[in-house]
Amino acid sequence: MSGMLHESYFLKSERLGFRCWSKDDLPLARELWGDIEVTRFFGGPFSDEEISERLEREITRMNTHQFQYWPIYLLADNEHVGCCGLRPYKLEDEIPELGFHLRPKYWGRGLAPEAARAVIDYAFETVGAKGLSAGHHPENMASKKVLEKLGFQYKHDEFFATLGMDIPYYLLVRPSRPFRENRADIERASEKGS
Repeated sequence: MSGMLHESYFLKSERLGFRCWSKDDLPLARELWGDIEVTRFFGGPFSDEEISERLEREITRMNTHQFQYWPIYLLADNEHVGCCGLRPYKLEDEIPELGFHLRPKYWGRGLAPEAARAVIDYAFETVGAKGLSAGHHPENMASKKVLEKLGFQYKHDEFFATLGMDIPYYLLVRPSRPFRENRADIERASEKGS
């Protein structure tokens, strides 16, 4: 079984594998979006019906836009970590929105920035995005730190209907060189600075 999952990852980072949601993933979706810790900053926890609708929305999004909040797994043991990916934002400007939801047992291991970097590369190199947007609940300092670490710049506060409040929104503009090369330069510079 674990060998099978490995084959279905269309994207990998050092420790994580990405695949697409399917209708059979409802138990995984429940585990993730039914968790109050995971969902407290974006309107959860959600009912079974809402989780089914969310899963259906992700599947439809993949068919329509060729992206979704993909489920992610540890390559080491194929454990379901959460999801990370893209959703439509300003499609006319070719700017999708980046997001990630991780199960609490995987917090604090650097998996959110690792997953997000893989999605950023994919967004620029495969999807052809011109930029990426991302927002977070004002109290979610962990997400704020991840976004800043990834090079996102705060742009403005924007009304987020799900929460019925304004939340900070950030932008990462597509670099003139491939993101991977830029990242290597940034990491070299930060090593010198430390």
